[in-house]
Amino acid sequence: MRRLDAPGRITGLDTARAVAILGMVATHIFPLMEENLSGALTPTWVGASLTGVSSALFVVLAGVGLTLLTKNAVDIWASRLQLALRAIVLLVIGLLLGLAGSNVAIILAHYGVLFLLAMWFVNLSKRALTITAISWVILAPLIHGVLTRFMQVQAGGATTYAENWRLWHSPTLFDAIQKPVLTLWDIFFTGYYPVISFLGYVLVGMAIGRMNLSKISTGMGLLVFGTGSYLVFRGIGRWLLTDPSFVARISHTTDVPVNQLPAMTSTGAGINTDLVMGAPPWFGLAAPHSGAPLDIYSTTGAAVGVIGLFLVLTRSGLLRKVLFPLSATGMVALTTYVVHVLITALWPTNWAQTMQTDSPLWSDAWIMLGVHWAIVILVGLVVYLAGVRGPLETVLRKVSNVASGKP
Repeated sequence: MRRLDAPGRITGLDTARAVAILGMVATHIFPLMEENLSGALTPTWVGASLTGVSSALFVVLAGVGLTLLTKNAVDIWASRLQLALRAIVLLVIGLLLGLAGSNVAIILAHYGVLFLLAMWFVNLSKRALTITAISWVILAPLIHGVLTRFMQVQAGGATTYAENWRLWHSPTLFDAIQKPVLTLWDIFFTGYYPVISFLGYVLVGMAIGRMNLSKISTGMGLLVFGTGSYLVFRGIGRWLLTDPSFVARISHTTDVPVNQLPAMTSTGAGINTDLVMGAPPWFGLAAPHSGAPLDIYSTTGAAVGVIGLFLVLTRSGLLRKVLFPLSATGMVALTTYVVHVLITALWPTNWAQTMQTDSPLWSDAWIMLGVHWAIVILVGLVVYLAGVRGPLETVLRKVSNVASGKP
């Protein structure tokens, strides 16, 4: 049987990876906002804490994994070939999964493209990689906003650009064949997980992977820095929403009532930030999945903080035992993610992202969330106790080993 603390495995990373999966499951299923009888909106616990953060954590951890996978590489080109083969597998899985008919914004196709780009950074020194990661995180959303504004002008307006230069669904194999240019543009710039900004998450993860993750000072440093960054940048976004002129401009552009903006910008639900993207007010938004600078900066901080937290917590033998189900689940993150997407396609939700306070569907939402979480964790436990790798993790390993000539 494999051990959670086997050489090359870092339990804190596996645990954080499971938290990312469970967080994404929650945002796909549970309502993000609650509307009371007077029409006022408030974020639910999922909407307030998990939207945007879970996917960022998932991608940052992918970057950490890339570094750990290639840290002992002797032949850099063989390592790049390994990563390229993994990327192609992820891309194909993502495009096929898009055909499942799930209401989930599937990230795996973007994952594959991110791997193809990230493999060119694996040979950078620790210092160069850190500088590149920080620079990309800071500059990419700014460049993304300027580029979007330029494209809106060329397309004849924000609405026209959003309608004609975005798929508005997870990319599929059919899209890649029938609309390759639009599919690539969607993946890189206009889709749910724009690669131009999300590559920053991967590079940050790669830089973290170069650190000595066995030292408690590393975990504490990541926890403090990440948490502080999240609070500062989300705080700036909240503070700007106290400016009536700023709020009025966002409200006018997005056609969202002023009194509903705080909840919508906290959750990213119910507001189409594509309509304001690239305009001056957009640069002050911290709305999840808006791609705005404050969104990218704050979610990067949150991801770094969560990684630091679990690196610290799993130093305790007692806590490792308590967190064992999560750690086991994190070892088969790809398999559990795909299982969740397929179950969602077979058992879709019948409620919107906003649910009325007195709706009888609250119990259904809790039940569905509990079932999905239980299945995801059960898959992790069964695979771990069986002493094997996850099915899709095995495929990735076998395909990438082609590059090294291993069986």
